[in-house]
Amino acid sequence: MTDRSYYAPKGGLPPQTQLLTDRAMFTEAYAVIPRGTFSDITTSLLPFWDATRLWVIARPMSGFAETFPHYITEVQPGGGSDRPETEPGVQSALFVVEGTVSVTVAGETYE
Repeated sequence: MTDRSYYAPKGGLPPQTQLLTDRAMFTEAYAVIPRGTFSDITTSLLPFWDATRLWVIARPMSGFAETFPHYITEVQPGGGSDRPETEPGVQSALFVVEGTVSVTVAGETYE
């Protein structure tokens, strides 16, 4: 198996000397979101989450993800949520690209 690395935003703002020509493009079938568009000016917050910020990749009704939002999320040590989803029956998937995460489901904790 080859060693793979995945992109994760580092935060901060680009230097004023950087030419910003990247832009997200949406069509009815797909979206292209270049990594150069992820900076602190495009971060969002989620309700009930502490020490956490995210970059929205896609959300319902954005043109291609009708029911499944996609986020890149940065959770600081000690951050997270005791009630990450307020709607019953919602499913989530976590894909950790850096660090470790501790998730508790139905009283059982997973690393």
